Amino acid sequence: MPNSDYPNIYNISDGTEVALPIRYTRGSNLVATFLTDLKPADQLLEGTGLQAVPQEDGQAVVLLLVYEYQSTDLRPYNEVGLAIMAVSPKDPVPGVYITDLPVTQDHTNRAGREIWGFPKFVTEIDITQEGKKFGVVVGDSESGQICSMEGTRGASLPVLPSDIFTLTILDGTVLRERVQIRFPSHLSSGEDFLLTVGDSSHQMASNLRLLGLDRATPLMVQYSPVFQSLLFEGVPVPV
Repeated sequence: MPNSDYPNIYNISDGTEVALPIRYTRGSNLVATFLTDLKPADQLLEGTGLQAVPQEDGQAVVLLLVYEYQSTDLRPYNEVGLAIMAVSPKDPVPGVYITDLPVTQDHTNRAGREIWGFPKFVTEIDITQEGKKFGVVVGDSESGQICSMEGTRGASLPVLPSDIFTLTILDGTVLRERVQIRFPSHLSSGEDFLLTVGDSSHQMASNLRLLGLDRATPLMVQYSPVFQSLLFEGVPVPV
């Protein structure tokens, strides 16, 4: 909950004070963009008041976001997000609705859930990078593997940094969070990447299967070898 004396400081349940915005000062990330059927995307949004943003061909946009945070206000950790491009019928600004957000550290799991409503859970996330080769494996803390993705980036174009907006639900309220990106990235085709869903029965694995992403190739990947960002407080969105 927010501190009444310092509204930009939150006291989370383990007694830690968290000041906003959160600073991510050193790391790297890769975002893989997939196209999938609109119906299962809307199925995962059911009850939120949000709708998947349809493309010209009627498909929905789904993202797999991979972060290796080497230095942050919440200490180093890895994170992988499954997200659907969505919008509220009462608000024109789209964002990425996070359906699943595994992390490798309990502290950020607690802060993310209590301050913003991010659907975080703690598990093992292994990220490997060598030149243009990239791989990530998301484990299941119970058994098996949730998913993996690996590939080699091809020729790329530079992309200037731009803010992104995430959408979450906290205590029944839809929130929009601004993520200010501080460094440019490299955009390339995703044709040499492959996302594979493991044998896990975890909800994230089920969501990936529902979206038809087992053995799927992304439309494109966007990579930042030097990643810095600021994560701001959530703002209510009318739905």
